[in-house]
Amino acid sequence: MNHSLTSLMHVLGQAQMPSDVFGLLAPATPEALKQRFRALILVAHPDHNPTRTAEAAAACQALQVLYAVAQRQIAAGVYGVAPRIRLSSGPRVYVGYAAPIAGELCDLFPAEADGGPVLLKAVRNPQNNDLLQAEARALRSIERSLAGQRVRAHFPTLVEHVQLSDASGARRQVNVLRAEPGTVSLADVIRAYPAGLHPADAAWMFNRVLAALAVTHALGLVHGAVTPAHMLVRPADHNGILIGWCASGPIGTPLRLRSPAYAADYPSEVAARQPATPATDLYMAAACMVRLLGGDPAGSTLPRSVPRPLANLLRACLLPAPQRRPSDAWAVFDDVHTLLGELYGPPQFRPFAMPAQSSKV
Repeated sequence: MNHSLTSLMHVLGQAQMPSDVFGLLAPATPEALKQRFRALILVAHPDHNPTRTAEAAAACQALQVLYAVAQRQIAAGVYGVAPRIRLSSGPRVYVGYAAPIAGELCDLFPAEADGGPVLLKAVRNPQNNDLLQAEARALRSIERSLAGQRVRAHFPTLVEHVQLSDASGARRQVNVLRAEPGTVSLADVIRAYPAGLHPADAAWMFNRVLAALAVTHALGLVHGAVTPAHMLVRPADHNGILIGWCASGPIGTPLRLRSPAYAADYPSEVAARQPATPATDLYMAAACMVRLLGGDPAGSTLPRSVPRPLANLLRACLLPAPQRRPSDAWAVFDDVHTLLGELYGPPQFRPFAMPAQSSKV
């Protein structure tokens, strides 16, 4: 593969995927890729093109971006595979090679943009475009309000909100979200530990949900879908991220949808089409906690190993009447923090690990 800077610039301009530049590698190994990358960098290096330094620098930058993408593709076993989705938005091009993750209403395509991992969250039925629009509004409001604050880490990052035209001409909304490597959902955790977690492990996960909800409610919003599938935790640093904002809306308005998979985890006011309040979100957060502990939220039943003060707090959040439930997420957060100190002593980092077959990137 012999190139001049001119021919290399042409190839880079026409490339749809890294293999269009680095070629089909046999075998597709990191070492073979590195050898091809180094050969092309030599062609593009400004020292070898003293009269075209700006073009050479641009070519080197493009090669470095494609090299990073190609490295991830080789690690995932998809190098040279035709993309499943390609979406252009202004100067950005999103390309996804892996099979989509099927949600209840949307398909999530792992993709790359500018060398970084993203998720393309595409609504499956264009009639539900308004739900992704609601999510985009909520995430923009959060970004404006929390920029630079520590609690911002508990929320997903919306890169942009775009439209995708399919073969039939229908226009589907797509939310481009920054990927969160190293995270697993609470649904993953529950599947991996069906007998329940140690209460101290479940409690820090619960507190991440509570912190996110406290800020959400302070912004005048309810999340409306606090299910195990919508809470991510990162075992390495114990961060938690509340995702799945399609049901979000102003406090005091009925929820527009429910998750069939977690129908039993919604309080009665949701089915009755009554206004959703902070107490609605706290009910669902408590139901997540009960599941994490190996219990059943439908009957507020918990294993005997769960300390009684913690069980009583969760049952208070699960009371049928919303006016009798706690409605202040920060207050519940403080109660959990106090209980942990009384039960297990001063705060300390508890290493948490998922079984190897359950971990996700």
